[in-house]
Amino acid sequence: MRAIIVVLFFMISMSVSAQTSAASYFNNGASEYVHSKLDKAIATVDAGLKSYPNDEKLNKLKEKLKEEKKKQDQQNKDQKNQDKKDQNKKDQENKDQQNKDQQNKDKNEKDKQDEENKKKEEEEKNKSDKEKEEEQKKQDEQNKEENKNKGDQGKENQPKEGQPLKMSPEQIKQLLETMNNEENKTQKKVNAQKVKAGKKTNQEKDW
Repeated sequence: MRAIIVVLFFMISMSVSAQTSAASYFNNGASEYVHSKLDKAIATVDAGLKSYPNDEKLNKLKEKLKEEKKKQDQQNKDQKNQDKKDQNKKDQENKDQQNKDQQNKDKNEKDKQDEENKKKEEEEKNKSDKEKEEEQKKQDEQNKEENKNKGDQGKENQPKEGQPLKMSPEQIKQLLETMNNEENKTQKKVNAQKVKAGKKTNQEKDW
């Protein structure tokens, strides 16, 4: 009889111990889940189910934790995708900004180069105009000097008033020949006109 009582007491003690241990796993797992330690909570419940696979509370908590784990994984995946998307957008914006900055830099350099070229062209033009002006001024002075020299030389060559012309014998001979030739031409012309007039008079008489 005493032996039977001892066995019953041992069985009751084991049952109480089992219930306490399963409850302990459940409570620990639930506490870890509440404090956002999902992976640790799952590990605690899995350990409890190894010892107490048929415990209803542990199995329900296990299902709940699995759902939360799946939801968390999806959120992490979505967040990762969003982070990647944000990073790509940021990289693209940085690239666009760099391209814009480079374009502005190129434009500024081009504008600066164009301005320098324009300034250089204006300087060359002003220099060329100035050189032409100086050249023209020099040419005008040279022409003026030449005209002055010609005028002075002409005055020197002109005979002074009251001074007889000086001619060489050859010049006198040539002048006389020219005068005789002109006189002969004039005489021939007069004679030809007389002959023509005589013929006209005879024709009128015939009528």
